[in-house]
Amino acid sequence: MAEPMVPNPRRAELQRLLAEVADRAHEVRQAYQRASSAMRSGKVWTGPTAATWTTELEDRHQRLGRLAQRVMDAIEEELRRQPAMVTESQADTMRREMAGRI
Repeated sequence: MAEPMVPNPRRAELQRLLAEVADRAHEVRQAYQRASSAMRSGKVWTGPTAATWTTELEDRHQRLGRLAQRVMDAIEEELRRQPAMVTESQADTMRREMAGRI
């Protein structure tokens, strides 16, 4: 008789992680928007130094967004590799491995 199939616990953990990272990525994408908008308004600080600082701020903002997306992409890629169902013994092994990382 074949071993019963159960939901993959690693897949469930990756889905939870992806949801958490998506929330953080949203925060990251909005991290500098207020400051950037204020600087672009010309009411906060003006001049060449302000323009340079604003450009650097926006570059960092864009870089953070790209890095957050790379993290999400990596988790999604790993999620695609994981089968939805695994044998009970495979699930037990996965749970032990995940518990050992805590």
